Amino acid sequence: MQQQNSIALVGKPNSGKSSLFNLITGMNQKIGNYTGVTVESKIGKYKGYNIVDLPGLKSLRSTAPEEVIAKSEILRYAEYAYPIIFVANGMQMEDSLLLFSEVADLEVPVILVVNYKDDLEKNRILIDEQSIADQLGCDVVVMNSRTGDGLEKLESLIEDNSFKIPNSVCRSAFDRFEGDEIENIYRRVVSFPKPEDDDLIQDSFHKRQKIISSIIKSTIQRDEVYDYLQTTKKWDKILLHPIYGMIIFMLVLYLVFQAVFTISAYPMDWIDQGMAGLSSLVKTSMPDSWLQELIADAIIQGIGGVIIFIPQIAMLFFLLGLLEHTGYLSRISFISDAFLRKFGLSGKSIIPLMSSWACAIPAIMGARVIDDPKERMAIIMASPLMTCSARLPVYTILIAVILPQEKGSIFGYQGLALLGLYLIGVAATLAVALYYSKKSKVQSNPFWSLELPVYRSPNWRNIFLTVYLKTKSFVVEAGKVILAISIIIWFLSTNSPNDDQYISEQYTIAQSQLSDGVTLSKESFDLEYSYLGHMGKFIEPTIAPLGYDWKIGIAVLSSFAAREVFVGTLSTIYSIGSEEESTIIERLRNETVFSTGAKRFGIATSVSLLLFYVFALQCMSTVAIVKKETQSWSFALFQFVLMLVLAYVFAFVAYQLLR
Repeated sequence: MQQQNSIALVGKPNSGKSSLFNLITGMNQKIGNYTGVTVESKIGKYKGYNIVDLPGLKSLRSTAPEEVIAKSEILRYAEYAYPIIFVANGMQMEDSLLLFSEVADLEVPVILVVNYKDDLEKNRILIDEQSIADQLGCDVVVMNSRTGDGLEKLESLIEDNSFKIPNSVCRSAFDRFEGDEIENIYRRVVSFPKPEDDDLIQDSFHKRQKIISSIIKSTIQRDEVYDYLQTTKKWDKILLHPIYGMIIFMLVLYLVFQAVFTISAYPMDWIDQGMAGLSSLVKTSMPDSWLQELIADAIIQGIGGVIIFIPQIAMLFFLLGLLEHTGYLSRISFISDAFLRKFGLSGKSIIPLMSSWACAIPAIMGARVIDDPKERMAIIMASPLMTCSARLPVYTILIAVILPQEKGSIFGYQGLALLGLYLIGVAATLAVALYYSKKSKVQSNPFWSLELPVYRSPNWRNIFLTVYLKTKSFVVEAGKVILAISIIIWFLSTNSPNDDQYISEQYTIAQSQLSDGVTLSKESFDLEYSYLGHMGKFIEPTIAPLGYDWKIGIAVLSSFAAREVFVGTLSTIYSIGSEEESTIIERLRNETVFSTGAKRFGIATSVSLLLFYVFALQCMSTVAIVKKETQSWSFALFQFVLMLVLAYVFAFVAYQLLR
């Protein structure tokens, strides 16, 4: 981070800092981690500058791990006199300027951006831009990070290097000290305060409040007749109601999950049929050879196993982004606080938990924003049970196999089934969190505060950019794994430790034992004698009580690298030797148990599989992140084994009851 051309974006949560980052850098950005830690950082380019989007923080005295990282970076910038763009929420200027005053006391070069210009105008709030700049001692830009209104002025200031050290607001709180001692005392207080610093902190805080209050009164005018929060207050009476609020929340979730099916159904069908047609085209246009089989049965099927889920994953990220940008996600934290406290959590936990619906890894890293150590560890332990996007391909493919399609319908069984699986994941998460909270000896610090942003129209640019980046990450990261495993599966399934003569003899014997009218596919028989077949047969006794045959077992085993590999593996296995131009859903629906003729993916087996994937921790990256966050392999391995046992037990019970 310590580069002379770096500019850090600093601000409180809900200040629109990330929207400004996306606006300035556009598509020229990348995701990384701070050195030695797993907190996510976003770095973008703007005309030779590295723009760094620091995690939001409430105060330089915050102790939450993610905020400590932001604070440490700010202190580095101050040490090297690197510039900062401070992003203030124009609708909450008092709170924003409290943090700004702490940064100003570090004597770091700053440009102040007052965000949400449109909300200010709509709510009849007038900010005297020049007056506040004169009082603070740095350039001020009032702008709208959603539309770009005011961006030209900010860009001009950046290009002219108009970063100025603002007026020190409260260093007088330390004026009893002299020279370098003032600097040392101040840095200690904002970094890692000691008990004896209480008086200094209180003195500083009260002086800040008085000075900022004076600045606000002289630079900001409000229409006293107009209640600028009236719209938010009206909505909050409904959405924060202890009963109506929870009902609305559940309805919103159901509509989100139903939309994932309904809206995504058509593009998914087009992709599925297109990949099946492409595979058939390769088989008819290329001569029979290992290369033809590699392309048609491994590469195309592997790619198809990735891109078919782009519509659903993009839709999920879009809808979750919509909830976040409108301000509703913060309300979910508020209304869930009382409920979550029964399980040893707080409303602050809802944000990392809901982010688990995208991926458990950022959720585990996001737990760093939680001040309470016991609650943070409970979130790390339980969050992998929340349904992540990697489970979504497994859920949707199996639900589509056992439940009829209802294209165009707002309400349907598929959405209910998906919501049910998500709720099972939530219930399991809460149960494990409660178990950990009761058993853990980690000291608890249950204090929690929440700032509710005003409701506002979503930042469409930011939402679509997030959808693009998250979906691209899925395609690139998951795609590499799925494609590689698809090729390995193809190789293992088309080669055998037995010679061709032995396999032919066994095929003849098997045919002679069949009843009249029953046929045995040579391709299917060859598959059983392949390396893959031998591996599957080896593990089959262990998984047979769950309703799985060796083919399903191979798919389950391969998905321990990444859950979404399950569908790609099945697609590859069931396409081996197949000349049918059929989709993966059709192939799974038509698969039968040879000995009985019953459907292989019937209700019992499919429900067993669904429950197995609800509970199992099939993501080695998550295990690695847990180890890194907890600094304990025993914690990570206990979590993995616990969830594997839960998965096996629930899958076993479901199959035995439903078969």
